[in-house]
Amino acid sequence: MDAVALEHLGFEIALGTYLISSVLFILYFSIKKRRLVEMGFTLALFGFAFQTLALASRWLYAGYPPWVSTYEVMSFFAWAVMGAYVILNVKSDYKSAGVLIAPLAFVLLGFASMQPTNPAPLIPALQSVWIFIHVPIIILAYCAFVIAFVASVLYLFKDKQLSEARMTEGFNRQRDVASKDTPPSRTPESTGILANFSLEQLDELAYKSVAVGFPLLTIGIITGAIWAESAWGSYWSWDPIETWALITWFVFLIYLHAKTQNWSASLAAYIAAFGFISAICTFLGVGYVLPFLQTYISVSTGLHGYAGGGAISGTVLFCGILVAVLLLLLATRKRPPNATRAPPAQTDAESGPTP
Repeated sequence: MDAVALEHLGFEIALGTYLISSVLFILYFSIKKRRLVEMGFTLALFGFAFQTLALASRWLYAGYPPWVSTYEVMSFFAWAVMGAYVILNVKSDYKSAGVLIAPLAFVLLGFASMQPTNPAPLIPALQSVWIFIHVPIIILAYCAFVIAFVASVLYLFKDKQLSEARMTEGFNRQRDVASKDTPPSRTPESTGILANFSLEQLDELAYKSVAVGFPLLTIGIITGAIWAESAWGSYWSWDPIETWALITWFVFLIYLHAKTQNWSASLAAYIAAFGFISAICTFLGVGYVLPFLQTYISVSTGLHGYAGGGAISGTVLFCGILVAVLLLLLATRKRPPNATRAPPAQTDAESGPTP
């Protein structure tokens, strides 16, 4: 079997296993069987191994790193996200986080499958040693932000669940005081995926992920500026991707400031989630939405326009991820105290005559 066939086989197996893994994680929501999580993680690990084989084969026969074309960049990003998830579970049990990571990896790999796969000769600007440094560093930074986003969203859901549980406990205590014959109510505990994590654990994971991703993003911006100067004679030209990368850098700088100044952990989680949105705008929005808009208005895609790809399909992917993130954040909103009514207390007339 030649390298091309080996790449296609590994890619297709990885795509299929990521899909099945995503289904198993989603089923865990309703069935609540731990075995589904273990099976989902095993399949994700299996798919990651075959995607590693596919990327290595691509590098072998293309003659350059597999992160140049749209197909390669999306594949490598999906591989890196899944790799970060696998490494995360080496010493700790974060398998349940695959409920968000596995679908994201599948969507990225699915989008890659719709792109042209034939390798093309590198343009002169890409024939540089910086291609081995700048691109993987940036993608690894985004992977760290993905982990921070997943931990932050799970934190917000956990915080909401515990808040509602405390509210229910308070109402139940009022009922128990009104009716002493009723046994004390137990505080509802986290169920399903959230039962495997504590708030402190999720907050620490988000912070550590940003602590890894932020320096990588800083190095990526610096190396990108050096590469731009060697290729085009200018360190900084306010290219849209450069600008959005700087915005993302500032968002996560605010997050780190929030953690050092002991701001609310919930607020820090929202900042990390919006930082992920900014990273998606940098990675996908600028690369695909602007070329799509360029059909109708004059918008420059800047120096990073060499990646190519379908503007319409890329715009759909970007909008889909953006809507999914916003819906997740909307679902984490806490209900006001008056949204849940206390059960009516039992009156003396209802309880009957006292013997």
